[in-house]
Amino acid sequence: TVDWLTDLSMPNPDVLYDNLDTVAENEAHTDWWAGLELNDADYAKINYPTAFWAGWYDIFQLGTFQAYEGYNTQSNPAVRGNSKITVDAAGHCLEAGAFFTGNAVLGRTAVVLAQMFEVYGIRPVSRSQIKDVTFYVMSSNDTAGLAAGQYWTSLDDFPKAKMTDYYFNGAGSGTTLFTNPPSPEDRIGGSIPCGPLDQAEQDARSDVLTFQTNTLGEDEELVLSGGLFANLFVSSDAIDTDFMVKISDVYPTGEVRILEDNAVRMRWRENTLTPVYMESGTVYNIEMNLWNTSYVVAPGHALRVSVSSSNNPRFSVNYQNGLVLNDPAYPGENVTATNTIYHSAQYPSKVTLPIIENKNAQLPQVHVLKEVMAAYPSITEDLLQKFSVALDKMASRKR
Repeated sequence: TVDWLTDLSMPNPDVLYDNLDTVAENEAHTDWWAGLELNDADYAKINYPTAFWAGWYDIFQLGTFQAYEGYNTQSNPAVRGNSKITVDAAGHCLEAGAFFTGNAVLGRTAVVLAQMFEVYGIRPVSRSQIKDVTFYVMSSNDTAGLAAGQYWTSLDDFPKAKMTDYYFNGAGSGTTLFTNPPSPEDRIGGSIPCGPLDQAEQDARSDVLTFQTNTLGEDEELVLSGGLFANLFVSSDAIDTDFMVKISDVYPTGEVRILEDNAVRMRWRENTLTPVYMESGTVYNIEMNLWNTSYVVAPGHALRVSVSSSNNPRFSVNYQNGLVLNDPAYPGENVTATNTIYHSAQYPSKVTLPIIENKNAQLPQVHVLKEVMAAYPSITEDLLQKFSVALDKMASRKR
């Protein structure tokens, strides 16, 4: 994470190391974080609706979704339910834009403008199909994916998915991986470095475990839209380690394109102010929020869950010796750990996925460019091209 941040172009780079020191001093969820978080009292002060913009591969995705929910449910009663949200594929991840072909970039520009206009009282000349919740339904960029997804939808609210458990299977009651801090998995894709990048090389490592669905038939789709969650049963012979879960789309070509991922650092698994270390031989149950997606796994593809104990540079390397970030002795000696993921009747590790059972009804395709330009004739394609460049500059994280 430090290497990634120091490689970014920043308006005021002098404060970077001060900020990193502050984060290290507040590695636990101390009161310092309250100044960066919105709570019920903050939301109650909101007296005006707003238009939110997020991206499925955006590093700020989860926080934006939480703010949208707070504005719509806990703000001044006079304005509750009047905020809007646009979720494109990329958000700040401009590098991902070329992967998504269904007017992903111009479409997000059009919807963001239209929803801001309406929030601030500029009414459309005609009532369009653009509703309060507008988002891009992603899929693969091959022929099957272009037919199954890669389009915009617009709804009154996020769809109600059927939360479905997918249990890990394997030989025996558990699978062991060996994790060595000096050789962390080099993470690519997701939110840092961002986009649906190929995970095939990473997943082939000996310290990565993979669990995969059957390949979908020629008339089958697996439609996901909503929150993704993991519930693991794990153990380690080290006092501290990390567990990372990644969900990807496996192409017929062998490409493995990441959807979402997240991690648990075991010393903070109980959300305490001081570390709670692991004991060898003890099995721990951990839960993980893998954020959100809207994605169609196309015919001929499969869904993969990968589990590892490193995810660099999104998360700092865990040296597995228990030292916290602000310890003068950090990083200390490397500890090679033997970690186990359990998958048995007693310890049923799983992921829980948001399954959409009727794509056409729950995620209807909406031609957002046509709708927005009909609702606001002053919004022309030429204007959208100019605004698209401006939005890209605003969201840019150039190195």
